Amino acid sequence: MELIRFFMVSVAGLVLDLSVAWSLARLGGLPFWVAAAIGFGVAALSNYVLHEWWTFRSATRQPSVWRALRYSGVLGLTLASRVGCVAALVALWGERFGGWALLAGAGFSFVVHYLVSKRFVF
Repeated sequence: MELIRFFMVSVAGLVLDLSVAWSLARLGGLPFWVAAAIGFGVAALSNYVLHEWWTFRSATRQPSVWRALRYSGVLGLTLASRVGCVAALVALWGERFGGWALLAGAGFSFVVHYLVSKRFVF
């Protein structure tokens, strides 16, 4: 059940993330890699709250500053994997396929994020 909740929160976060990133890149004129980083940050805050209170909930666990700090570290690794993937794919495929690069980067970083969050945060 936990993996299903993680997936549901992640899909909602992905919609928020990609909507923000796409809007900033296409409407705001930001480079795709910058837009990807901002979209990631907006969704990360939302996802942390949902993961803390719903995905990995426990009757005995209380909110923790230490867990929030570890989650922030995981986000740094996840963000680096996302931005690196998007930048590499846009360089390889061109800006015309920037939307596909955003989607591929999100998929890659999802796997990184779940594995590292499960192991080191929650």
